This record gives sequence, structure tokens and C-alpha cells, in this order.
Amino acid sequence: MEILKAIEDRLVEELNPKVRLVLETGRYIVESGGKRLRPLFTLLVSGMCGGDPSKALPLGVALEYIHVASLLHDDVVDRAKTRRGRESANLVFGNGVAVLTGDYMYAKSLHLFSTYGNMEMIRLVSGVVMDMAEGQVLEISKVGDIISEEEYFQIIDGKTGVLFGACFGVGAMSGECGDWRELYEAGLRLGRAFQLIDDALDYEGDPKVLGKPVGNDLREGKCTYPLISVLDNLDREEVKRVLRGLEDSEKLRKKVVELGGVEKTKERAKEELKVVKEIISKYPENEYKREILKLIDFVVERKA
Repeated sequence: MEILKAIEDRLVEELNPKVRLVLETGRYIVESGGKRLRPLFTLLVSGMCGGDPSKALPLGVALEYIHVASLLHDDVVDRAKTRRGRESANLVFGNGVAVLTGDYMYAKSLHLFSTYGNMEMIRLVSGVVMDMAEGQVLEISKVGDIISEEEYFQIIDGKTGVLFGACFGVGAMSGECGDWRELYEAGLRLGRAFQLIDDALDYEGDPKVLGKPVGNDLREGKCTYPLISVLDNLDREEVKRVLRGLEDSEKLRKKVVELGGVEKTKERAKEELKVVKEIISKYPENEYKREILKLIDFVVERKA
């Protein structure tokens, strides 16, 4: 896909810090791969709305930088050792360099928006970055606890949903859609579905395809939707002991799978995507809309 190549080229091209170590760290994580769904949706939504996707390219790249910055910070917080099948940036370059390179990429993103975007985009995106930080802090504060479905969605909206919402919202603003808020909602729900599938894969994915072992969330004390969906059929005291690291998590992971937690999570993701498709269906048919619908299906069908 030509759009994807343009995104990859621009992601590397815009990384131009004065300090070599920042460049090396930034390139290390940018070039480690990724689906590039966020910039892809930004450009495709712009095209669907009658805009020129090439003009939205730096905006999509800016949003991907926000995503990459969050990964750098998350890996430090989680003490991660791997990312996308290879050593994490914090392990290679150290926690301090990883955090500060993440800071650089957040700032670079806002610089791109101030150059190629407008104040409405900057207001949206700066608010999204605040929401992402709050979502991450909320998740940390709930480690080791059983959480409600409402709390779970509050966390994943912050972690994942709002940035997808920004991609759709910015794409709409750079096109000719008028009010961008409905498309922001579509992106938010797509982000929810994306995180739901991520959480399902953590229980029953292929470690070779994922690039990491399954069961990480339970081992890290995180209560996610597959577990929440079958809690009524589990011993809550046993669940608490596992989440607090007092018992091995593998037995509970298998039990959640046997009780249908993965299937229930995938069904909930499909419910979110149904709303996304209903919103997208309101827009005129064109090649960009067709590509968006294909990518939406990929979110549920993916294996990594």
C-alpha cells in the first residue's frame, strides 16, 4: 500500500533530534515495526471526508509519535524486557533515555500539529495525551485489585480508545466532514475493540506471533475483560491471591479460557465495531471508506 510506505518514510524523516542518542532510541522503536493503524486511519478518514490524504500525512505521523512515546513510557513503568519480539528500548538504552526520548516524541508531535494542523487539533490532541496519562495512572492504581467493567473501560479508553478517537477526529478535521465529534466516537469505540482483542490474545494468543508470552496481564496483577466477564463463576478470593502475586497465574488463565472469557471478550469487541460501522456507513462511498471497513475487520480478526 502506497500510503503505508509514505507513513514509514515520513516517520523516519521527521525524527531529527540534535542529540544522537535520542535519534538512535527513537529509530530503534519506530523501526521495530508496528501496524501503523493510527496514521493509516487518520489518512483514510481524511480521504473519506473529501480531503487530501497527503496533506494529512504529517498529522498521522504526529499521532503515531504519540503512540510510540506512550510505548516507551509504558515499558519503563512495566519494567518490560521485550517489545515486538525484541529487546525493549528501556533495556537497550536505559530507563532514563527511554523516558526522555518519549518526552521528545510527545513534543515533536505537538510541533508537527502546530506546523501542519490548527488550534482545534492541538486542543483535541493535548486533551487526549492528558487522558492517556490518567488512564495509565488509573491502571497502575488498580494493579492487584478486582475491578468493575466500568473501571475497565475507563482504563482502556484512556490507554487506547482516546488516541484512536483523535486519529478519526483529526482525519475528519483535515477533510471536509464538518463536525468531527461523531467520527471521534467511532475511533474511540474502535480503540476499545482493539484493546479488547489485545486482552483476549493475552489469554489465548500464540506467543510466537505475539512476540511475547501469554498471561502477562495476570502475572502483572491486571484485571482485564476476559477475567471480568467470568468472575461470577470463579472464587474471588483465589482471583485476588493471583492478582496480588500470591499464587501462580497459569491455572487461573486456563480456567478463564475454559469458562469462555476469551469468546465473551471477542463478542464485546464485535459490539463496539458494530457501532463504528454504523457511523462509517453514513459517509459517501469511496475507496478510502472501503479501506477503512477492511481495516476495521482486521482489528477483530488479527492474531497479534
